[in-house]
Amino acid sequence: MNKRERLAWGALIAFALVLRLAALGARPPHHDESIHCDFAYNLLNQGTYRYDPTYHGPLIYYVMAPLFLVLGASTAVGRLYPALAGVALVALPLMLRRRLGAGAAWWSGLVLAISPIMLYYSRFAREDVPVAFFTSLALALFLLVRRKGWKTIPWIGVAASGHAMMKETFYVTAPLLCFSVYIVALRDGVWANVRRGFAWVDRYRVPVGTAFLWFFAITVTAFTVFFVHPEDWAFPIKAVSYWYSQHHVQRVGGPWFYHLPRLALYEFLPIAAALAWAIRRGRRMKRLEVFCLAWGLSSVAMYAYLGEKVPWLAVHQVLPFVPLAGAQLSRTFSSRGRRWSQSLAVIGLVATAWSALASSFLHPAVTTSDRHAELIVFVQTTPEEQALAEYGRALAATHGEGMVAAVDGEASWPLSWQWKKIPVWWATPQAGMHPLLVVCDPDKEGSVRELLGDGYTTRRIPLRAWWVEEMGGSKFSDMVGWFFTPRGLSATAEWFFTRRAWSPIGATDVLVFESGKK
Repeated sequence: MNKRERLAWGALIAFALVLRLAALGARPPHHDESIHCDFAYNLLNQGTYRYDPTYHGPLIYYVMAPLFLVLGASTAVGRLYPALAGVALVALPLMLRRRLGAGAAWWSGLVLAISPIMLYYSRFAREDVPVAFFTSLALALFLLVRRKGWKTIPWIGVAASGHAMMKETFYVTAPLLCFSVYIVALRDGVWANVRRGFAWVDRYRVPVGTAFLWFFAITVTAFTVFFVHPEDWAFPIKAVSYWYSQHHVQRVGGPWFYHLPRLALYEFLPIAAALAWAIRRGRRMKRLEVFCLAWGLSSVAMYAYLGEKVPWLAVHQVLPFVPLAGAQLSRTFSSRGRRWSQSLAVIGLVATAWSALASSFLHPAVTTSDRHAELIVFVQTTPEEQALAEYGRALAATHGEGMVAAVDGEASWPLSWQWKKIPVWWATPQAGMHPLLVVCDPDKEGSVRELLGDGYTTRRIPLRAWWVEEMGGSKFSDMVGWFFTPRGLSATAEWFFTRRAWSPIGATDVLVFESGKK
């Protein structure tokens, strides 16, 4: 690697680090983030934790807890692990520089750095970006075996265990990877590739066995909480049974095409560039290229089928297209690239960067008082709620001893995390209680007012808000038809440049009773 390339990688990694760490705690904590942070806080201070697939795997808590110990317990620190995993993901193509090519590796890193979905969820205390990192690391280590030898193989088991300990998407991704390997094998003959695979395993049987041993040793230790709960050794059964039931229940459901407008409006660059590369290469595609294309297309199909419809699952759909997009962009900006293709690529890069800036920094939250909204922001805690949380902490700092607030109903999350260290009554206040703040659901207004008596002012604020998406109807044909009507095209174009939603903003409200006595 020459000096120019080293500088290019250094600048890219520094750029990714700034994007992921700047104002990391500014956005209000999402409901899920507050739960994750609360679980990690309790693990640190009380030693209490047991695996529950509702809240995904234990690794996020095992990493967050020591970060809280060293840096202090805050939402920003809770987001630090995914943020650093996002930076590591940007740097990871450097491991495959020889396999992908120097240019393709760097452009892959840039796509990961500015991808709106990758960036937004790198700044989010969720599991999906670390999962993308561990999955990519395991695959990169496998590809390095040819050059590095058997020593990388046991580490594949460690990287795979990282995915398994983070989230149950492991049981979705693993079959998709196997399917993609099968598609690759079809080109050269399945049985020939099966024999080649068995020969590879036989050649490296000791390190392969070590990889499996490390995988099971690490995951069983983590899921049983270092054998405090040995009954959870069969964690895969617990995980698959729960999430398979959720697939049928569709607790957070949506149409099968839920992800398609998000991919089209945010991730058009990596997907379009990847498909352009695949079409250009045609039958000349290498095995790795066929693998990535099959993985990407099958991921989109799988997440269209699965009943859980939430925007962070798009992370797992975008990831496989990135190496192909990097290859296409590398060629486009080389001496072989055409002027028109370079112009299109520049437009795509600028538009992608704009979406990344808008979703992560300009409008990362939703509220009814502001028409700006992002399709990848999902039922987000409002700025008004964040202001209430900060006000409560300020009151506690000057109030001294005694109950500062009472909270009942929907506001319990995220306030139970935000008000972790101040005295709060977590229920409807009892007769004779007069906290400075009372937060409750609107249907409790009468009973709470009667309990508190005079001396309180009341205001109503949105707690969580979401974009009520209207795209022409509930069918795929309705959506496609709407997008290509004059009204749909105009609304989409206006949203893209201004980020003003083309349909209403919904919200769950809470009431805030504030005492006149401070």
